[in-house]
Amino acid sequence: MTPSNAKATLRMVVASFAAGASAMALVGLVAPVAMKGGLSMREAFASEVQQNRPAIEPLDVAAIEAQLAEADALMSAMRATTDDDIARLERLTR
Repeated sequence: MTPSNAKATLRMVVASFAAGASAMALVGLVAPVAMKGGLSMREAFASEVQQNRPAIEPLDVAAIEAQLAEADALMSAMRATTDDDIARLERLTR
């Protein structure tokens, strides 16, 4: 056998092996899905979801106002403790 004949034979064997392996993989992976009806359109429809609570919860205005009042009182208390320090810094920067 000549070297060019050997290369052609080797290419043919490798191509045949690759084609056979890909065909077996295709049959092994796709056939079970197709046999069970995995590709049918009736399975593709989405199911409905039942919502038990509202999508947007109502706001508790009283609780929000209480949080704001608490934060305002805390800010006033912090401001009262730092007023002396701020006044001192202003005197030093003049």
